[in-house]
Amino acid sequence: MEPGNLIAGRYRLEQRLAAGGMGEVWRGTDTRLNRIVAVKLLHSGLSGNDRFRARFHQEAQAVAQLQSPGIVALYDYGEEHAPEGLVSYLIMELVRGQALDNVLRQRRRLSPNETLKIMASAAEALDVAHQAHIIHRDIKPGNLLVNEDGSVKIVDFGIAAAKGGAGLTETGTVMGTLAYASPEQLQGSQLTGATDVYSLGIVGYEALAGRPPFAGNEPTAAIAGHLTGQPAPLPADVPGPVANIIMRCLAKDPRQRFSSAAELARVCRAGGTGGTTAILASPPPSQSPQSTRVMSPAAGGAMGAAMGAGVVAAHTSPMQQQFQDDYGPAAGTGQYRAGGAGERPLPPPRDAEQPKRNPTGPILVSIAGVAVILIALFMWSPWDNEDDDPSGAAEDTATTTAAAEEEATTSEAEEDSQGEDNGGEEEEDQNTEEEEQTSEDEPPLTDLDDYTGQDVRDALDELENEGFNEVSVSPLAPEGEEYDTCEVVSQSPEGGAEVGYDTPIELEYIANDDACPDGNLGGDV
Repeated sequence: MEPGNLIAGRYRLEQRLAAGGMGEVWRGTDTRLNRIVAVKLLHSGLSGNDRFRARFHQEAQAVAQLQSPGIVALYDYGEEHAPEGLVSYLIMELVRGQALDNVLRQRRRLSPNETLKIMASAAEALDVAHQAHIIHRDIKPGNLLVNEDGSVKIVDFGIAAAKGGAGLTETGTVMGTLAYASPEQLQGSQLTGATDVYSLGIVGYEALAGRPPFAGNEPTAAIAGHLTGQPAPLPADVPGPVANIIMRCLAKDPRQRFSSAAELARVCRAGGTGGTTAILASPPPSQSPQSTRVMSPAAGGAMGAAMGAGVVAAHTSPMQQQFQDDYGPAAGTGQYRAGGAGERPLPPPRDAEQPKRNPTGPILVSIAGVAVILIALFMWSPWDNEDDDPSGAAEDTATTTAAAEEEATTSEAEEDSQGEDNGGEEEEDQNTEEEEQTSEDEPPLTDLDDYTGQDVRDALDELENEGFNEVSVSPLAPEGEEYDTCEVVSQSPEGGAEVGYDTPIELEYIANDDACPDGNLGGDV
């Protein structure tokens, strides 16, 4: 597609805003209504694929049901034949602001007031979706657009699922982004709105701490953290009541979280405008590995993800100025006002069912915990690529089918338990040493995507989601030629190279916009 092209005879393409594995997003004009819009296009090569067309249609249907100032509005949807082939398109509201992940990349941390405002706005929008029986399943900073006035809009309902409804997800498939996935997503359990509450809690934690709680170099570490780990305490300058909000969102048992997104929004609004000391009950009891169970993956839900950053225009200075100095030396030392009259404490979280204790319980639970992590890892492995998925690693979400591998994983865990019962301590130690040696000698490798031609910010997001932790960027001055905004012009290693997740990766890009990174991101991605 080129600037000036008309979609459906009325939507004129003007400026490409983003490009990803599934398609492109353009700033455009509805020539009939003289209205600025965002035009989301599915790649012509994917429009002929029934699965990807269904995914695109899924997003249109989901967003069309939702009317909320916190959800990007859908104006039109359709398909038409063009010289490039069949074109599927969404016409959506154009949001003037920037994605939260860009804000965090520039700022690293937000103040408690900013964080609570963002969480409240997002939770109110999620409540609208949940009331319509739609679960987003991929809440993360890249899918939260911060408007010029500081309000938030949620985008990317491409993998949203109807509660209890059948959809496009195959049994044994995990959807979402690993760093923000809930325990029940990893277990393949039936999902409720509580999974979005958990993911939003991860976003809040990252905004306050500067990093997600369970983002490790290896997928196994992130999976284990979500299933059985406890997040590290938030920085000391985060008020205790604010930390309690975050930790309650991150409870392993969905019943221990806020009862609804609406309740979370109310608590965040109260905490952000004064008096957080009286509005929260004690945080839920810490979760132990015993509370994690292996559950059969539930069929249903929608498959895949449309591009996440689609409908946000290049960020503008008013929003940036608004966030500029909110997190200063005085944070946590008197900027929070005392609680006002009339504030009521929340009811305490519902107690989780206590498991019955028996002498063999700890051994069986330990084995089950190992099995859960292994199964989740196989279901999520970022280095596995589906042959029939042209989008590959460029998609923001990870999806790998593991139905055939689950049985083998479970049987391996059972064999390990038999060896333990037989008292083979010496053999176990030897096996452990061999496994550690093999792990050290053969780190996981993957094929590096080609990011040339992409917006460097999108490339950084994709590399971060893939798990690469040694990424640096180098800005170059534009020299005569026309380049897209922040376009990557070279990378090292080149696309297609087999690399490890700790391999240093360098991207060179054209710094032709104030929105481009400043080049000081090395090692922080």
